[in-house]
Amino acid sequence: MSAAVLAVRIARLERAARRDRMVALGVLAIVLATGQAPAPTAAPLTVRADSGAQATISARGLSVSATTGSVRTAFGFDKDAYPSLDLSDTAGRIRESMYLLADRPVLRQFDAAGKRRAELFLASDTQNGEFVIRDANDVTRVAVFQGSQGLPEIAFYGTDGKVRGYLSADDDAPYLVMKDRSGTSRVVMGSYATGKIGMDVRNAAGTAVWSKP
Repeated sequence: MSAAVLAVRIARLERAARRDRMVALGVLAIVLATGQAPAPTAAPLTVRADSGAQATISARGLSVSATTGSVRTAFGFDKDAYPSLDLSDTAGRIRESMYLLADRPVLRQFDAAGKRRAELFLASDTQNGEFVIRDANDVTRVAVFQGSQGLPEIAFYGTDGKVRGYLSADDDAPYLVMKDRSGTSRVVMGSYATGKIGMDVRNAAGTAVWSKP
């Protein structure tokens, strides 16, 4: 083999060696970069203050805890995937919540036993505002709202959840209806078709037994 042919082969081998080294270094760099990069994780991130209070952020939202460890504020998605904001008392009991449901926004207030006692929302059918007060048994007792015809209305309920009294008004006059346990209107006050304002007293069958005027 001549010296010229040997020189050519040596040069070719050196080029191949340099190429192999570059490939090996590139692979090593990728391995090192991958090994040093933080792996994806769903673990919550918590930030603590010197006072002991802390805030935790996770895939579901953000919560802020007091120095006692009880969560006082939580913002994010609830179990049904609706965005919500919860405010809790010093014992960690939820006292107020704000939701954005599929068809309406809702603001709720809870008592110390966890019962919803007051609720402000937009009605699903009319999208008009409505305010509801409930008793400790979660029964609606008072509702203030704008009805389907746009009239302001107030309804009073018994412990059975049935309407006992109803007050409304239009541009002509106010209207008052009183009902018995069976739902029959027993007293009706308001404007007649003639334009006069009067009152009817009715029996259990709903028949007027006294009217004025």
